[in-house]
Amino acid sequence: MHRSSTSGSDHQPPHNYASTSSDVLLPTYNPNSYIATKQVNQIRSAEAAVHLIPFLLVICAIILWFFSDTGSRMH
Repeated sequence: MHRSSTSGSDHQPPHNYASTSSDVLLPTYNPNSYIATKQVNQIRSAEAAVHLIPFLLVICAIILWFFSDTGSRMH
């Protein structure tokens, strides 16, 4: 079955999706590029933040314990 073209005389051949690698211009990954460096720095900072979370929790617990009111200090 053949589809008819809406413009009539401007018939283009179908796209060839099995093209060679020289026909396809895809972006390549350059590890020295600005984007790659930015991604590496973001990963490093995220790894450092994971190690800071327990310290923040301990500091918050100490602050809450210190400022908690048991009621016996006021008398």
